[in-house]
Amino acid sequence: MRPLPKYDLVSIDDLTLPEIERIFVLADEFAAALERGERLKLADGLIMATLFYEPSTRTRLSFESAMHRMGGSVISSADMQASSAAKGESLADTVRVVGSYADLIVVRHPRDGAARVAAEYAPCPVFNAGDGSREHPSQTLCDLYILRRRKGRLKGLTVAICGDLKFGRTVHSLIYALARFGANIVTVPQAGMEVPEYVLERIAVERNYRFSNVSMNELSSLAGKGSLDALYLTPRAPHQMALFTSDLLLNNLPAGQAPASLDAFYVTRLQRERLPDKQADPGTYVHFDARALKGSRTQSAVVMHPLPRTDELAYELDADPRAAYFEQAAAGIPVRMALIGWLLEHAARGERRVPNAAATPRFRPQPGLRCANANCITRHESTYLTPRFTLARSTDPSRLRLRCDHCERELGAEFVGHVRTRRFYRFDEHMRSYVRQWIEESSLAVFESVKQAEENGYEPYRRGPQREIMNSTEIGRALETLAEQVIADLADPAGLIIAGIVSHGAMIAARLRDLIVARTGVLPQALTLDVYSASDPIRTEGGEEIDVTDRTIVLVDDVINTGWTVQRAMAILWQHGRPAAVKLAVLIDRGHRAIPIRANYVGKNIPTSRSERVQVRLDPHPDGRRKSSDRVVIYSILESMKESAATQ
Repeated sequence: MRPLPKYDLVSIDDLTLPEIERIFVLADEFAAALERGERLKLADGLIMATLFYEPSTRTRLSFESAMHRMGGSVISSADMQASSAAKGESLADTVRVVGSYADLIVVRHPRDGAARVAAEYAPCPVFNAGDGSREHPSQTLCDLYILRRRKGRLKGLTVAICGDLKFGRTVHSLIYALARFGANIVTVPQAGMEVPEYVLERIAVERNYRFSNVSMNELSSLAGKGSLDALYLTPRAPHQMALFTSDLLLNNLPAGQAPASLDAFYVTRLQRERLPDKQADPGTYVHFDARALKGSRTQSAVVMHPLPRTDELAYELDADPRAAYFEQAAAGIPVRMALIGWLLEHAARGERRVPNAAATPRFRPQPGLRCANANCITRHESTYLTPRFTLARSTDPSRLRLRCDHCERELGAEFVGHVRTRRFYRFDEHMRSYVRQWIEESSLAVFESVKQAEENGYEPYRRGPQREIMNSTEIGRALETLAEQVIADLADPAGLIIAGIVSHGAMIAARLRDLIVARTGVLPQALTLDVYSASDPIRTEGGEEIDVTDRTIVLVDDVINTGWTVQRAMAILWQHGRPAAVKLAVLIDRGHRAIPIRANYVGKNIPTSRSERVQVRLDPHPDGRRKSSDRVVIYSILESMKESAATQ
């Protein structure tokens, strides 16, 4: 038998629509063969490895059953905590080793983008059985297969997707697929659990697709104004009264078109294991029962659920012929058999997937830019994974959208720079051609703020007038003022932690600490925060461990401008414990903050206009002596090439 070709299924978009249709044809054939009791040997000699870093019942067992029913064999690590992963082995090393034992790997992992990493490092094909809150493509194939079997088509169906739409990975894959098939989607999110912005942006840009969004209360108040074909629900725990007691207004129907009946309800559970604070109670969760199907426009709506359920789906629905969720689960075997059969067809033809040469090139911007997604695999296995991005199309031409090549989460860059000239610019549409050229030259730098650009030694493309507003003596007096404020406010400096933000904030923190020691005789603990570091955001003296829990922390920076740097520093602190209090000390407060953060201790207030930039320039001096070169300057910036050209 030929080895299976390297066709990975990481995202539902890895399959073309004709490929999905072919998988459905194969699923029908395998389902019929199973009903006839046939013994298949198509996968004789093949071994599947299942690596599940998270619990699973249906997905793992149906994949394993599919391989056994096709005559293949299975090796499994159902509990990765009993594997070398518990010893610290990386995902990349695990799949490289297991790929030498098996012909196909099925992996489930709690980190977004983990399936992409597994696919890159494994020598054999990899199927994504769910990675974090990103995608679950094989579940979506089961969902689409049953929906098409029940309704006869996918195009034009109206599907309501309800519940936890933020962390539900089955929902994200389903949205991408339904949009491609031309279905009408209505989302009914639990409050605070709306579809993530990156999912909305992706289908808006790539498919020119938008869908209706209604609240739970709106859904129950729009009786008689619309109807649904399917309801897809997601599970949870606390019980409440049924919210789905009427029909739905479909805002996304073309003008003049009568509301279609609802074809399906897709209900999802609350993904409690993915909540940032697992003890938090998101409030009462949707509960769906038979009353939801009594309306005239929901008479033919099927009820779907990826399972497992908790209290969001009433058991009384199990006997209703419109309930399709156990049928979805059973479809896992023929559909996953079809996936294996689809690979075997390519192997028989000797085919290999050819990368799309026209795809946007992947690049690593300078300096190291980390993915904005805290659950991205690159943030947790950073010893060998370097954040990598592609240019993403955007509905906002004034923002440079970068898509993480692992978890596909997007971030917007406001400033770009050129590595060789060491100049930075505010991005606008005029610069897009330059950015593409710099990517090809490996000379693109990307910055989230002017501060980050300056910290990395970049200068603005063109400066306006510059003037000095503080000399070394005035800086020294401002620091003494800061120290006096901190000492007067804190009764016990012994419990204090001084945390400086790299780099000038850290330098100011060191001087502030020296002043506190000189006045009180107490040496506070110190740490440094690098808000742009993907792997080592907190550094301490001599590498000692500092527990921030229940401690008072004075966070120190040189200038507070928008407040984004301070917000990120606070987020890093909270990831390492729960301080009793965090207070902010800044040398300069210049105003114009984008978020409502106020400094507790200020060396000097310097009112500025929005076009002006305050820059602190300090020389390091470990012996504590002042340097006459220390100064604070203020200047204006011409932020883009277009702006500069207009002035010439």
